[in-house]
Amino acid sequence: MKLGREEKSMHILIFEPRLEGHHLSWLRYIAEDFLSSGHRLTLAIDGREQAVERYQKHLGDLLNQVSVNSIFDSDRRIKGGSKLAALNHCFVQSKAEQAFVNNLDDIASSMLRRASVGVLPPRPLQGKLSGVYFRPRFLANPLWPVGNILKQIGFNRLAKGGWYHRVCLLDEYLYARHHRRYARAGLTFLPDTWSGSFNMSKSQARDHLGISPNKFVLLHYGIGTRRKGLHLVIRAMLSSTRPERWHLLYAGQLSNDKEITNGMRNLSQRGNATVFNRYVSKAEEHTCFAASDIVLLPYVGHFGSSGVLALSAAAGKMVVASDEGLIAHRVRKKGLGICFASGNTQALINALSMAEQILGANPHRYSEAAQAFAQQCDREAFRRALTAVYSEGQMKSTSERTAVSADGS
Repeated sequence: MKLGREEKSMHILIFEPRLEGHHLSWLRYIAEDFLSSGHRLTLAIDGREQAVERYQKHLGDLLNQVSVNSIFDSDRRIKGGSKLAALNHCFVQSKAEQAFVNNLDDIASSMLRRASVGVLPPRPLQGKLSGVYFRPRFLANPLWPVGNILKQIGFNRLAKGGWYHRVCLLDEYLYARHHRRYARAGLTFLPDTWSGSFNMSKSQARDHLGISPNKFVLLHYGIGTRRKGLHLVIRAMLSSTRPERWHLLYAGQLSNDKEITNGMRNLSQRGNATVFNRYVSKAEEHTCFAASDIVLLPYVGHFGSSGVLALSAAAGKMVVASDEGLIAHRVRKKGLGICFASGNTQALINALSMAEQILGANPHRYSEAAQAFAQQCDREAFRRALTAVYSEGQMKSTSERTAVSADGS
């Protein structure tokens, strides 16, 4: 691919030690987009045997376009004894020019705490460190819990020392609030993206899944834990006066939680739930969204963005979300659905009843807003924001920040 005027081809190490949740999808997105800009890539990933099949299945021929470096040694121990040490080891070994960490949260907590007392990261990473910071809690609340104070001090010390190239935030409001304050950290906004084509009709999807066309289908997608509020959904379904009408569609991996597993079994036996307790393919993901009337985001204490919200918008679906954090703010501001008091089962029941009434009167009530939000975080918007991380202008500004820090000013 021909590079644009502001793009410079370079060798980038992408560090991603994890396989669960969003990690494989994001690894593919980021690798695809950097490759599309002409960069050369080395993936620092889990090279153990049990992980290789997952990578081959999810990344496919993309693996033939990159180099691979395992973060584990021949004794199956993480290189250097920690993720940060493994990152540095792979970075030096690969002779890459830049290091991009798919999930800075994997190394940030210990790295920032250590930096707060003067223990800095490995020297080869200085000025070369970029990545996606999914949950920078200290930016939202710098004083509580107390550990956030140390993280704030550490983050500021590393920024002033020129350690970061770019730090990508998924929260546009945190970015607007902090990008000037932490100018030397190179904060930038990266949309929480989605992919695929949501063109299957609701009737086709329900025929495929064996769900009645007369049901009001509630989709809960992703890891089935209390943090994701699945226990609240189960309680709402079991105590609702409308079990004959509501149908829970769950796709993901259920946690080993007695209330959740027993509740799901109960609902399934009653015919009030369809459960896919496993990793689902992209095609199955699209079928589940197509079959649903609303998408549930009943998260408890959740911080930051949600890829499920982006998928819901892409599928044109109304959401019912907990009344807290960034998700609630986006749902309200973007007009994507309704919120309920977080952790409150009765409030969730009331919200579901309201959603059913709203869509019963106007099935397309939220379609236009959903489409607008989906366009703001589609793959093209993501690609533009991501590849700008290594544009010529950004490389120049980072060189200037590093030179300033070296001068001690």
